[in-house]
Amino acid sequence: MLAELQLPVATHIELRTPSIDGLTSISRDLGVLNKELQNPFTELLSQIQADVSSLEGLMRYFAQTMGCPIQARPRGHAADPLFPDSQISMTLMKVQLYLDTFLLHKDKLKVC
Repeated sequence: MLAELQLPVATHIELRTPSIDGLTSISRDLGVLNKELQNPFTELLSQIQADVSSLEGLMRYFAQTMGCPIQARPRGHAADPLFPDSQISMTLMKVQLYLDTFLLHKDKLKVC
């Protein structure tokens, strides 16, 4: 599916490494990524959005069962980008970076 997008490759883009402190920050960050994936220009990424949404829901559930504070889900709509292809690329990079970092910090699933 992603190969069908044929997005141009950016020459240099830096993303900040996400801070994963515990279930509260994980559920918040996944909520933000989920909201970004709901942008009309990212509708081609609907399966990825569904997966991120499921993971967010699971993290919120774990946080609630542990008595962790939970922030409200992000509201509103993402702004329509001036450069939709760039927005799709950036969103995918953010999701990939976050999930890669998440895998390195699985121990944070035990703390709020």
